[in-house]
Amino acid sequence: MKKKWLRLVGFVLTVLLLFAGYYVYSMFSFLDAVSTTKFSTGDSPLTTATWEGKEQVNILFLGVDSRVKGERPRSDTILLLSVNPVTKKASLFSIMRDTYLDIEGVGQAKINAAFANGGPELLISTVQEFLDIPIHYYVATDFQGFAKIIDAIGGVDVNVAERMVHADDGIHDILLEAGKQHLSGEQALMYVRYRGTARADFDRTERQREMVKIVGQKMSSPGMALKLPKILKEITPYTQSNIAAGDLYKLIALGLQADTSGMQTEQLPPVEFLSEEYNMYGEQVLWPDIAATRQFVHEKIGATKSAESPAKTADSSTGTAASSGNGQGQGQQQSNVGNPSDSGKQKGQVTGEYVNLRQKPGTENEVIGQVYAGEVLVIEETAGDWYYVRTPDGMYGYVAASLVQLL
Repeated sequence: MKKKWLRLVGFVLTVLLLFAGYYVYSMFSFLDAVSTTKFSTGDSPLTTATWEGKEQVNILFLGVDSRVKGERPRSDTILLLSVNPVTKKASLFSIMRDTYLDIEGVGQAKINAAFANGGPELLISTVQEFLDIPIHYYVATDFQGFAKIIDAIGGVDVNVAERMVHADDGIHDILLEAGKQHLSGEQALMYVRYRGTARADFDRTERQREMVKIVGQKMSSPGMALKLPKILKEITPYTQSNIAAGDLYKLIALGLQADTSGMQTEQLPPVEFLSEEYNMYGEQVLWPDIAATRQFVHEKIGATKSAESPAKTADSSTGTAASSGNGQGQGQQQSNVGNPSDSGKQKGQVTGEYVNLRQKPGTENEVIGQVYAGEVLVIEETAGDWYYVRTPDGMYGYVAASLVQLL
């Protein structure tokens, strides 16, 4: 009896070891394959920041329309996922593809033109400059890759608000009936691509954020971990990323702890911070208030201390930092503590190891970030024993006055 039990234990351990080996092999094979330059042009350097594992992590997800052979594809979908490792809160932003910005080497153009002219590298540097935050990782996949992901997880349940019909190229035509239904990968792609509603791209980006939330919740289930090797194998031919093996493990661990059910989702720029105008070529574009959009993002993500964004070290003679008019290029000046517009304002320096940045005054209120020893804060106003401050990273919140020395 004892020998039979030992043989059973030995068999189980062998199976587990084989599965673990296959699991690890699948991850390394995937990361090695997707580190190629499938969508890169070679014209721009990659400027992603280094993530140490304890600070805010920002990941850019790019949906690429690469149907036309011989042409450089544009980024049809731009999604920014930000996760706070302290609070475990996740924020998901969809950047409107018609957002009109200064793109280095291109000039003023819609943001999705950055991908067409410089691949994910130029788009990343443009997003970093636009939002004044570091991007640590990116994942770019085309239409087929997205559909493969959905099929690999067994499809998704969605309530289609209205009938969707659009004739495209005969292959990517859209036809979905209204109502609650289980969507395959091909159908889910129709759902996130459709622009025929009254609010066009505004509704479309909202559906894209909804889809990411649905997929995230489904992927976080224990049983889905067993399907990860299959999912990675399915999407490898259609994907490009800069995630390294060691980083992937840290990201998976954080993802399992993150509160995906309570994930806040937002459009960028928010409606109140954009104007719909026509450019010199007669194209309708979304002109953003950059300073207000940056502040909006910083307040939403409640970032922990992070590596300095490449946007802050960029040459001020290029990119968004150099633009002017209609609010463009003003945000970087407003987010830097030492700029001339702050003259006359009271400043303070953090005296302890760190001080919590809170959403409202009072220790019972939510912590949205930390400010560390020696950092200089601009004090916007005083609220009893609390200061309402702006940090060097451009975040706003309340800190205890007792932990700040006035300068």
